[in-house]
Amino acid sequence: MGKPGRGKAHYKFSVYIANHTLRSESALERLKRICKETIPGDYEIKVIDIAKHPTLAKDRQTVATPAVFRTLPASLRKSIGDLSIEDKALLGLDLFHPLKARPPRGKARRPRAKVSQAAD
Repeated sequence: MGKPGRGKAHYKFSVYIANHTLRSESALERLKRICKETIPGDYEIKVIDIAKHPTLAKDRQTVATPAVFRTLPASLRKSIGDLSIEDKALLGLDLFHPLKARPPRGKARRPRAKVSQAAD
């Protein structure tokens, strides 16, 4: 499962679930939405059901599901749960990007009016 763009995906995720539950399906759908919004066409998602492959859970020391691991780009990042708190999920997976349209702090949003005095 994935949405690779041209060439190889720059972002790779592994989603560890224990059977297909509502919570795991919600996490997967939220991850897809987050990826479409933040890194469209540049990601790949692999789903691992630890009920069917328990040894894979040991490799990542997964004790709670759903667990989302971002494996590329390095370094490994993870988020546990259904990703319902989007800001927390973005920070946990290191996908948070500040708004580009927002001006830096301390800068005026609108140009200041110029005030000139008439010569006496």
